[in-house]
Amino acid sequence: MHKLFSAISIFLLALSTTTLNVEAQLKGQYPPVDTPPPPVASWTALVDQTKLPKAPLRPPGTPCAPTDEFCVWSCTTCTRPDTDFDFCPNKGDWALTYDDGPTNNTLKVLNALNTRGIKATFFVIGSRVYENPQILKQIVDSGHQIGVHTWSHTALTSQTTEEIIAETKWTEMAIKEAVGLTPKWFRAPQGDADDRVRGILKQLGYKMAFWNHDTFDWESNSDPTYDLNWIPANFTIWVQNTTATTGFASLEHDAFNKSSSMAETAMDIVLKAKFKPQSVSVCLGDKQPYVENFTLPPSNINGQNATSSTTANGSKPSVISKNGASSVEKNLLLGTVCGLIMMILGFFGTI
Repeated sequence: MHKLFSAISIFLLALSTTTLNVEAQLKGQYPPVDTPPPPVASWTALVDQTKLPKAPLRPPGTPCAPTDEFCVWSCTTCTRPDTDFDFCPNKGDWALTYDDGPTNNTLKVLNALNTRGIKATFFVIGSRVYENPQILKQIVDSGHQIGVHTWSHTALTSQTTEEIIAETKWTEMAIKEAVGLTPKWFRAPQGDADDRVRGILKQLGYKMAFWNHDTFDWESNSDPTYDLNWIPANFTIWVQNTTATTGFASLEHDAFNKSSSMAETAMDIVLKAKFKPQSVSVCLGDKQPYVENFTLPPSNINGQNATSSTTANGSKPSVISKNGASSVEKNLLLGTVCGLIMMILGFFGTI
């Protein structure tokens, strides 16, 4: 009897694990993760390259020019008002932004945000979306904004125009398949953008999101000397700026275990100082964060979550798994499996 019980348990566990693995994949054909994706001719044709500024490519390690002719943000934090965001315009507003997910570490950040009723913006990497579409769906269903953060996280000023378009469109395609939305906001890895990059993204229908408060928390993933206490220490200093006439925008990362573990503390510092955290689009008053007609809720900071995001007809977008089943159907199947396990455990417990 014990051998039969063990065999059944192993079978059911394998079935549930298979269900989760299938659900964690998109059905589209995508390039290898974490490498610059191949250009697609139809996507390249969307950009009129004759209208782009003639900014030169800047291979990694290229020193900044003595004169910033092409508004290279990663050299001089130069911005263009018609395309760029780097702070909330209204005093007291604070855009909390998180880069490089979605990963399992995102769930810690997401739980902390949702518990406090805070809405934020997540700039997601296409490779991570491909691996974790269900986590992306949780972000969207919780009322948070998502934006594009390229497929491979490569410095854009080092890439050709064709490569930048591919980085954007492959990520856009994965997001669309995962949650049914097409973002209109983009963040360049390391903030590495110039006027050529802006011109490409503008023609593709995007605005550029930067920041004016950087935690440098990404260093915690590779630098053993990075002190995690620097994150709350910086927030503590930033919130003391009561003379600013505008709001702020901070950069954190939800991809790494150490940095994401400090996100909750940072949120509480911002809230205690009576700032109003919001997503980028909400703090800007941007009513069209996606190509689709979709409403982002504001934060509801009273210990309760704000209403989750909805489409124009009141429905929520549904993620599709590799075999074409929706996440709801998959969750029902997984629930059935768990129920069977509990029934069998109860049955054998009476023998």
